[in-house]
Amino acid sequence: MQIIVNFFQKHRDKAVLGFLVLLSLFFLVLPDDTRVGVGEAVLNALLLPAAHVTHWFEAYVDMRDENRRLKRMVASLMHERERLLQYRDERQHLRRLAGFREQQFFNLVSAEVIGRNLDRFQTSLIIDKGTNDGLTAKMPVVSYQGYVGRVYRVFPNSSWVQLICSKNSPVSCLDKRSRVVGILEWRHRNTFDLTSVSAVEDVQVGDTLLTSGFGGVVPKGFFVAVVSKTARASDGLTLKVEARSEIKFRSLEEVFVLTDRVPWNKGIVYDRADTMLVNSILGDSL
Repeated sequence: MQIIVNFFQKHRDKAVLGFLVLLSLFFLVLPDDTRVGVGEAVLNALLLPAAHVTHWFEAYVDMRDENRRLKRMVASLMHERERLLQYRDERQHLRRLAGFREQQFFNLVSAEVIGRNLDRFQTSLIIDKGTNDGLTAKMPVVSYQGYVGRVYRVFPNSSWVQLICSKNSPVSCLDKRSRVVGILEWRHRNTFDLTSVSAVEDVQVGDTLLTSGFGGVVPKGFFVAVVSKTARASDGLTLKVEARSEIKFRSLEEVFVLTDRVPWNKGIVYDRADTMLVNSILGDSL
Protein backbone atom coordinates (compact mmCIF):
# COMPACT_ATOMS: atom_id res chain seq x y z
CA MET A 1 0.00 0.00 0.00
CA GLN A 2 2.83 2.40 0.85
CA ILE A 3 4.38 1.73 -2.56
CA ILE A 4 1.15 2.73 -4.30
CA VAL A 5 0.89 5.88 -2.20
CA ASN A 6 4.46 6.86 -2.98
CA PHE A 7 3.95 6.19 -6.69
CA PHE A 8 0.79 8.32 -6.71
CA GLN A 9 2.55 11.18 -4.95
CA LYS A 10 5.50 11.14 -7.37
CA HIS A 11 3.53 10.50 -10.56
CA ARG A 12 0.15 12.07 -9.78
CA ASP A 13 -0.56 13.28 -13.30
CA LYS A 14 0.29 9.93 -14.89
CA ALA A 15 -1.72 8.07 -12.24
CA VAL A 16 -4.79 10.18 -12.83
CA LEU A 17 -4.43 9.82 -16.60
CA GLY A 18 -4.07 6.06 -16.30
CA PHE A 19 -7.13 5.85 -14.05
CA LEU A 20 -9.21 7.84 -16.50
CA VAL A 21 -8.02 5.65 -19.42
CA LEU A 22 -8.99 2.51 -17.51
CA LEU A 23 -12.33 4.05 -16.59
CA SER A 24 -12.99 4.92 -20.24
CA LEU A 25 -12.12 1.38 -21.34
CA PHE A 26 -14.40 0.02 -18.65
CA PHE A 27 -17.27 2.14 -19.95
CA LEU A 28 -16.57 1.07 -23.54
CA VAL A 29 -16.97 -2.63 -22.78
CA LEU A 30 -20.21 -2.12 -20.86
CA PRO A 31 -23.61 -2.60 -22.56
CA ASP A 32 -25.37 0.59 -23.62
CA ASP A 33 -28.10 0.40 -20.98
CA THR A 34 -25.63 -0.25 -18.17
CA ARG A 35 -23.34 2.51 -19.45
CA VAL A 36 -26.16 5.07 -19.33
CA GLY A 37 -27.22 4.00 -15.84
CA VAL A 38 -23.69 4.18 -14.45
CA GLY A 39 -23.17 7.57 -16.06
CA GLU A 40 -26.36 8.94 -14.53
CA ALA A 41 -25.36 7.61 -11.12
CA VAL A 42 -21.94 9.28 -11.36
CA LEU A 43 -23.47 12.58 -12.47
CA ASN A 44 -26.05 12.49 -9.66
CA ALA A 45 -23.32 11.81 -7.11
CA LEU A 46 -21.27 14.73 -8.41
CA LEU A 47 -24.08 17.23 -8.98
CA LEU A 48 -26.37 16.48 -6.03
CA PRO A 49 -24.34 18.43 -3.44
CA ALA A 50 -24.19 21.41 -5.79
CA ALA A 51 -27.95 21.20 -6.35
CA HIS A 52 -28.56 21.16 -2.60
CA VAL A 53 -26.39 24.23 -2.10
CA THR A 54 -28.11 26.06 -4.98
CA HIS A 55 -31.57 25.18 -3.63
CA TRP A 56 -30.59 26.38 -0.16
CA PHE A 57 -29.43 29.76 -1.48
CA GLU A 58 -32.62 30.17 -3.56
CA ALA A 59 -34.78 29.30 -0.56
CA TYR A 60 -32.83 31.74 1.60
CA VAL A 61 -33.31 34.57 -0.89
CA ASP A 62 -37.05 33.83 -1.20
CA MET A 63 -37.43 33.65 2.57
CA ARG A 64 -35.57 36.93 3.04
CA ASP A 65 -37.79 38.70 0.49
CA GLU A 66 -40.94 37.20 2.04
CA ASN A 67 -39.80 38.26 5.49
CA ARG A 68 -39.35 41.83 4.29
CA ARG A 69 -42.83 41.85 2.72
CA LEU A 70 -44.38 40.45 5.89
CA LYS A 71 -42.64 43.07 8.02
CA ARG A 72 -44.02 45.84 5.83
CA MET A 73 -47.46 44.24 6.03
CA VAL A 74 -47.29 43.98 9.82
CA ALA A 75 -46.24 47.60 10.08
CA SER A 76 -49.13 48.69 7.87
CA LEU A 77 -51.62 46.61 9.86
CA MET A 78 -50.33 47.97 13.14
CA HIS A 79 -50.82 51.55 11.95
CA GLU A 80 -54.31 50.65 10.68
CA ARG A 81 -55.12 49.02 14.01
CA GLU A 82 -54.14 52.11 15.96
CA ARG A 83 -56.31 54.26 13.69
CA LEU A 84 -59.28 51.90 14.16
CA LEU A 85 -58.79 51.91 17.92
CA GLN A 86 -59.13 55.70 17.90
CA TYR A 87 -62.36 55.43 15.89
CA ARG A 88 -63.60 52.76 18.30
CA ASP A 89 -63.01 54.93 21.35
CA GLU A 90 -64.69 57.90 19.68
CA ARG A 91 -67.69 55.79 18.69
CA GLN A 92 -68.07 54.31 22.15
CA HIS A 93 -67.91 57.80 23.64
CA LEU A 94 -70.67 59.01 21.32
CA ARG A 95 -72.82 55.97 22.18
CA ARG A 96 -72.44 56.68 25.90
CA LEU A 97 -73.41 60.32 25.35
CA ALA A 98 -76.50 59.19 23.43
CA GLY A 99 -77.44 56.68 26.12
CA PHE A 100 -76.96 53.64 23.88
CA ARG A 101 -75.91 50.30 25.29
CA GLU A 102 -72.21 49.56 25.05
CA GLN A 103 -71.48 47.22 22.18
CA GLN A 104 -69.62 43.96 22.68
CA PHE A 105 -67.71 41.47 20.59
CA PHE A 106 -67.16 37.72 20.77
CA ASN A 107 -64.27 35.45 21.55
CA LEU A 108 -63.56 33.01 18.74
CA VAL A 109 -62.97 29.31 19.35
CA SER A 110 -61.36 27.64 16.34
CA ALA A 111 -62.59 24.18 15.37
CA GLU A 112 -61.90 21.62 12.67
CA VAL A 113 -64.60 19.87 10.69
CA ILE A 114 -64.52 16.13 11.45
CA GLY A 115 -67.79 15.06 9.82
CA ARG A 116 -70.51 16.12 7.39
CA ASN A 117 -74.20 15.47 6.84
CA LEU A 118 -74.86 17.08 3.48
CA ASP A 119 -78.30 15.81 2.58
CA ARG A 120 -80.83 17.95 0.77
CA PHE A 121 -82.75 19.47 3.68
CA GLN A 122 -80.64 19.08 6.84
CA THR A 123 -77.14 20.23 6.02
CA SER A 124 -74.83 20.08 9.02
CA LEU A 125 -71.21 19.69 10.07
CA ILE A 126 -69.54 17.97 13.01
CA ILE A 127 -66.69 19.90 14.66
CA ASP A 128 -64.06 18.77 17.16
CA LYS A 129 -65.04 21.14 20.00
CA GLY A 130 -67.79 20.67 22.60
CA THR A 131 -68.83 21.39 26.17
CA ASN A 132 -65.28 20.79 27.39
CA ASP A 133 -64.28 23.83 25.31
CA GLY A 134 -67.13 26.04 26.57
CA LEU A 135 -69.52 25.50 23.66
CA THR A 136 -73.29 25.49 24.12
CA ALA A 137 -76.27 25.19 21.79
CA LYS A 138 -77.27 28.16 19.59
CA MET A 139 -73.76 29.61 19.48
CA PRO A 140 -73.07 31.26 16.08
CA VAL A 141 -70.43 29.76 13.78
CA VAL A 142 -68.44 31.69 11.16
CA SER A 143 -65.65 31.03 8.69
CA TYR A 144 -63.08 33.27 7.04
CA GLN A 145 -65.71 34.21 4.44
CA GLY A 146 -68.67 34.95 6.66
CA TYR A 147 -71.55 33.49 8.65
CA VAL A 148 -71.87 29.69 8.45
CA GLY A 149 -74.60 28.63 10.87
CA ARG A 150 -75.05 27.81 14.55
CA VAL A 151 -74.43 25.00 16.99
CA TYR A 152 -77.56 22.92 17.65
CA ARG A 153 -76.26 19.81 19.42
CA VAL A 154 -73.30 19.65 21.82
CA PHE A 155 -71.29 16.75 23.23
CA PRO A 156 -68.21 16.80 25.49
CA ASN A 157 -65.67 16.74 22.64
CA SER A 158 -67.73 17.47 19.53
CA SER A 159 -70.69 19.49 18.30
CA TRP A 160 -73.17 19.54 15.42
CA VAL A 161 -73.45 22.76 13.42
CA GLN A 162 -76.54 23.50 11.35
CA LEU A 163 -75.51 25.43 8.24
CA ILE A 164 -77.51 28.27 6.72
CA CYS A 165 -77.82 26.19 3.53
CA SER A 166 -80.68 24.26 5.15
CA LYS A 167 -84.42 24.55 4.54
CA ASN A 168 -85.16 25.20 8.20
CA SER A 169 -82.38 27.72 8.90
CA PRO A 170 -83.48 31.21 7.73
CA VAL A 171 -81.36 34.23 8.66
CA SER A 172 -82.44 37.83 9.08
CA CYS A 173 -80.17 39.94 6.86
CA LEU A 174 -79.45 43.61 6.36
CA ASP A 175 -78.49 45.26 3.07
CA LYS A 176 -75.20 46.98 3.89
CA ARG A 177 -75.82 49.86 1.47
CA SER A 178 -79.54 50.62 1.79
CA ARG A 179 -80.17 49.09 5.26
CA VAL A 180 -83.13 47.09 3.94
CA VAL A 181 -83.96 44.05 6.08
CA GLY A 182 -85.17 40.70 4.74
CA ILE A 183 -85.18 36.99 5.54
CA LEU A 184 -82.55 34.94 3.73
CA GLU A 185 -83.72 31.42 2.90
CA TRP A 186 -81.68 28.69 1.23
CA ARG A 187 -82.67 27.54 -2.26
CA HIS A 188 -79.88 25.39 -3.75
CA ARG A 189 -76.14 24.88 -3.05
CA ASN A 190 -74.87 28.41 -2.27
CA THR A 191 -77.90 30.23 -3.74
CA PHE A 192 -80.43 31.95 -1.46
CA ASP A 193 -83.63 34.00 -1.69
CA LEU A 194 -84.07 37.22 0.27
CA THR A 195 -87.77 37.27 1.14
CA SER A 196 -90.11 39.77 2.85
CA VAL A 197 -88.74 42.66 0.80
CA SER A 198 -91.22 45.24 -0.44
CA ALA A 199 -91.26 46.24 -4.10
CA VAL A 200 -90.46 49.85 -3.16
CA GLU A 201 -87.31 48.90 -1.23
CA ASP A 202 -83.87 49.70 -2.62
CA VAL A 203 -82.03 46.42 -3.23
CA GLN A 204 -79.60 46.21 -6.15
CA VAL A 205 -77.36 43.58 -7.72
CA GLY A 206 -73.97 43.57 -6.02
CA ASP A 207 -75.26 44.68 -2.61
CA THR A 208 -73.71 42.97 0.39
CA LEU A 209 -75.99 41.21 2.87
CA LEU A 210 -74.97 41.15 6.53
CA THR A 211 -76.56 39.51 9.54
CA SER A 212 -79.04 42.00 11.01
CA GLY A 213 -78.80 40.92 14.64
CA PHE A 214 -82.59 40.79 14.96
CA GLY A 215 -83.79 38.10 17.34
CA GLY A 216 -80.65 38.19 19.46
CA VAL A 217 -79.37 34.77 18.35
CA VAL A 218 -77.16 35.67 15.37
CA PRO A 219 -74.94 38.72 16.05
CA LYS A 220 -75.07 41.73 13.78
CA GLY A 221 -72.58 42.58 11.06
CA PHE A 222 -71.29 39.25 9.70
CA PHE A 223 -71.09 38.82 5.94
CA VAL A 224 -73.63 36.34 4.52
CA ALA A 225 -74.11 36.76 0.76
CA VAL A 226 -74.09 39.11 -2.24
CA VAL A 227 -77.21 40.01 -4.22
CA SER A 228 -76.97 38.42 -7.68
CA LYS A 229 -80.43 39.09 -9.19
CA THR A 230 -83.50 41.24 -8.48
CA ALA A 231 -86.93 41.31 -10.13
CA ARG A 232 -90.44 42.41 -9.23
CA ALA A 233 -92.61 39.52 -8.04
CA SER A 234 -95.78 38.53 -9.87
CA ASP A 235 -97.97 40.06 -7.16
CA GLY A 236 -96.35 43.45 -7.79
CA LEU A 237 -95.94 44.07 -4.06
CA THR A 238 -92.65 42.37 -3.30
CA LEU A 239 -89.21 41.91 -4.79
CA LYS A 240 -87.71 38.61 -5.82
CA VAL A 241 -84.10 38.86 -4.64
CA GLU A 242 -81.54 36.17 -5.31
CA ALA A 243 -78.22 36.12 -3.43
CA ARG A 244 -75.14 33.94 -3.53
CA SER A 245 -72.82 33.04 -0.69
CA GLU A 246 -69.05 33.06 -1.16
CA ILE A 247 -68.67 30.07 1.19
CA LYS A 248 -68.11 26.61 -0.27
CA PHE A 249 -70.10 24.71 2.33
CA ARG A 250 -69.15 21.28 1.01
CA SER A 251 -65.42 21.93 1.42
CA LEU A 252 -65.30 23.68 4.80
CA GLU A 253 -62.43 22.43 6.93
CA GLU A 254 -62.09 25.05 9.67
CA VAL A 255 -64.69 27.24 11.39
CA PHE A 256 -64.89 29.57 14.39
CA VAL A 257 -67.51 29.43 17.13
CA LEU A 258 -68.50 32.75 18.73
CA THR A 259 -68.52 32.13 22.47
CA ASP A 260 -68.60 34.61 25.35
CA ARG A 261 -69.07 38.32 24.76
CA VAL A 262 -66.30 40.76 25.62
CA PRO A 263 -66.29 44.59 25.61
CA TRP A 264 -64.90 46.36 22.58
CA ASN A 265 -62.19 47.97 24.70
CA LYS A 266 -60.74 44.59 25.68
CA GLY A 267 -57.96 43.45 23.33
CA ILE A 268 -58.69 40.07 21.79
CA VAL A 269 -55.64 39.60 19.59
CA TYR A 270 -53.12 42.13 20.86
CA ASP A 271 -52.76 44.02 24.08
CA ARG A 272 -50.47 47.00 24.53
CA ALA A 273 -47.50 44.84 25.48
CA ASP A 274 -47.85 42.88 22.26
CA THR A 275 -48.05 46.11 20.28
CA MET A 276 -44.86 47.38 21.84
CA LEU A 277 -43.17 44.04 21.15
CA VAL A 278 -44.14 44.11 17.47
CA ASN A 279 -42.94 47.69 17.12
CA SER A 280 -39.61 46.77 18.70
CA ILE A 281 -39.23 43.79 16.35
CA LEU A 282 -39.92 45.89 13.29
CA GLY A 283 -37.68 48.71 14.47
CA ASP A 284 -34.83 49.45 12.14
CA SER A 285 -35.74 46.70 9.68
CA LEU A 286 -38.32 48.85 7.90
